[in-house]
Amino acid sequence: MKKLFTILCATLLSVGVFAQAATEAGTFMLSGATGLDFASQGVTGTDPSEAWDDPNAPAGYDHSQKASNMELKLMGGYFMMDGLAVGLSVLYKSESQTSESSYSGYSSSYQETESTMMIAPTVRYYFGESGVWLQTAYGFGSMSESEKDESTGNPTVTEEYSNPMSSLMFGAGYAIALSDNISLNPSVGYAMSSVTIEDGYGTYNQTTGNTTYQDLKIKMSGMTFNIGIALHLGN
Repeated sequence: MKKLFTILCATLLSVGVFAQAATEAGTFMLSGATGLDFASQGVTGTDPSEAWDDPNAPAGYDHSQKASNMELKLMGGYFMMDGLAVGLSVLYKSESQTSESSYSGYSSSYQETESTMMIAPTVRYYFGESGVWLQTAYGFGSMSESEKDESTGNPTVTEEYSNPMSSLMFGAGYAIALSDNISLNPSVGYAMSSVTIEDGYGTYNQTTGNTTYQDLKIKMSGMTFNIGIALHLGN
């Protein structure tokens, strides 16, 4: 029991020493998190069957769907004073879905992709030697959408849209020491974002028969959860 208590105290002490040394003024920090997901699936049938399996469809007709997701978050910061880091975050997220079909030498493919790219000035504060930190960031960038339609014998049709986006983010986390200068950082956060779509909303005038367009602003908010790795480089 005494040995267990001694090991526990030593572990807590090492975490505290790491947090103190890693957050001193003049220290650089690089933190990152990434996520990657890929799925491929094909529709094999429906109930009722005629909803998908058209009895008039020729034999050999094949249809499949694929989806992929990627997310990358990076933050670089400099400790202006003990516990207070000021830096820059880069956020990138991409979601893609592809639907493909083929029959007797003919094939078609339709791909829809949505991606977000943001740059966010960031401030993070560590509370003493506890390893607990709070963070706030304001990001600006764009949300892009693209649609690509390909069919055998037909020209490829590609449409792309890009809309400005901004986001105010708050977060709280805990630095778990893995070594003298590397920590594992689980965190929770809350983000409020807005996207502006140029001429995204139309109003039809029945008297004149004209449609008037104006910008459409969409507001979003929600919770986030991340697990990242941070590297601290001493001064």
